[in-house]
Amino acid sequence: MLTNLSDIDLKLLRVFVAVAEAQGVSAAQEPLMMNQSTISTHLASLETRLGFRLCQRGRSGFMLTPKGERMLIACRTLFNAARDFTRISQSLNGLLTGDLQLGLVDNLVSLPGNPFSQAIKGFQRRHQDVQLQCRICSPTEIEQGLLNQQLDLGIGYFGQQLEDLRYQPWLEETQAIYCSADHPLFAAERPGREQIENARWVKRGYLLAQRLCPIAPNNLAAVAHHMESVAHLVLSGEYLGYLPTHYAARWVEQGMLKRLGGEALSYRATLCLVTHPAPPKEALTALREDLLRAIKKAPQAAGLQAIN
Repeated sequence: MLTNLSDIDLKLLRVFVAVAEAQGVSAAQEPLMMNQSTISTHLASLETRLGFRLCQRGRSGFMLTPKGERMLIACRTLFNAARDFTRISQSLNGLLTGDLQLGLVDNLVSLPGNPFSQAIKGFQRRHQDVQLQCRICSPTEIEQGLLNQQLDLGIGYFGQQLEDLRYQPWLEETQAIYCSADHPLFAAERPGREQIENARWVKRGYLLAQRLCPIAPNNLAAVAHHMESVAHLVLSGEYLGYLPTHYAARWVEQGMLKRLGGEALSYRATLCLVTHPAPPKEALTALREDLLRAIKKAPQAAGLQAIN
């Protein structure tokens, strides 16, 4: 019977959790970096220490016993408590810990001065041991991830803001109409509004563009949910579409895209930092500070404007 925990017992318990999560001894070899024989020996030693069987293993397959299922829950509770203890002790020393899940709209990398990357650089210089996990999402996916608390922070365009989330304006950028060199309007010196409205268009798959767009195209022939997919369709020569001016600049310089309609048919979109209203982690507060600091340092060019 196990009456107190030693370092050896903790090691055996971690082996058991790995086997349970891998659903078998063989499948646990890679994550544990142990051979099958060693894992089986560790499990047998733990069962001897505990005085009961944790799992059925053999030719018939792997299955936790009822006591094994309860022990798995207890082990996870134990290890989570140990992680919390470590994080608290480190935070008392001023060390930022934990992990941050970030959801970003695509192509922030083309923002002048690349403020997001500069913010990450500033954050990494802090006294911290935080794991960042970044994913590219549509605005709807960002909001859903925050509501489900699968994300800690989102950066994107949000039309109808949700009451259950907190939105902080970060910067404004100019969105303009573009066509490619293969489109008939590329050769037109100054195509009129009616020509632009009657062309085939790619529609943005979220509400913000519909609300702010100063033009009402008659032929919305495609839908795109990410900026890069809008660019692909516009570059095909078959569609017109709105793109951020800083993002389209590379193709304009190469003569592959042309801006249409001037300022009158452009609009300004606000990128927001969005979070859940729950009390933020210390690391999240620090990262938000770095994001706000970075945008103030970014060059105000290519239609980019910081929001104070």
